[in-house]
Amino acid sequence: MAFFIASSPHTHNRRSTRDIMKMVSLCTLPGVAALCYFFGWGVLVQISIASVTALVAEAVVMKLRNRSVTGTLSDYSALLTGVLIGIAIPPLAPWWIAIIGALFAIVIGKQLYGGLGQNLFNPAMIAYVVLLISFPLQMTTWVPPHGLAEHTANIADVFSTIFTGFTVDGFSANQLRMSVDGVTMATPLDTIKTSLTAGKTVSEA
Repeated sequence: MAFFIASSPHTHNRRSTRDIMKMVSLCTLPGVAALCYFFGWGVLVQISIASVTALVAEAVVMKLRNRSVTGTLSDYSALLTGVLIGIAIPPLAPWWIAIIGALFAIVIGKQLYGGLGQNLFNPAMIAYVVLLISFPLQMTTWVPPHGLAEHTANIADVFSTIFTGFTVDGFSANQLRMSVDGVTMATPLDTIKTSLTAGKTVSEA
C-alpha cells in the first residue's frame, strides 16, 4: 500500500486568507474595547504604532523580494500582527517598544521563514517573548486599571508618557503604577518579627 504526503495546508475551506485575517482582526475588538475601558487610550496608541510599523515593514520586505506589495498587504496578516503586538504590550510603554516588536515580528518572525504560512511560530508572540526578555522593565510596567489608580492619565498624558516618558504633570509611568495600596518584600514576616523584638510596633516595622 502506498502512502502520499501532501504539503500544507491539510485542511481546506472556502474562506480566503484575507477573509480569515479580517475576521480574526474583528474578533479582537471586544478585547480591545475592554482594555481601553480599564487602561485608557494608550492601548489604541500602541496598536496604531505597531500596526503602521508592521505594514511598512511588510511593504519594504516585499519590495526587496520583488513580490507584490499590494497583494501581500491586502491579506491583513501584517495588520493583525500589529494589533496583537499592540494589545500585548503595556499601554504606556515607550513608543520604540511597539516599533521594535513589530519589526521583529514581520522581518524575523514571518518573512525570514518565507512569509505567511511558512513561519514556525506566531510572529506576534515571538516578538512579545523577545521584548519581554530584552526589555523586562518596560514590558512589565502596567499601570493600575481605572478606578484603582491614584492618577488617571488623560489622552494628553498618554501621548506625553509614550513619547517622552512623563505625563504633562511630570509623572513617569513607574510613578503612575505605584499607587496600588499593597506592600511586598522578600521576607515581610521576618522583618516584622525583628522589628517587634527591637521594641517597635507593627506600623513602625
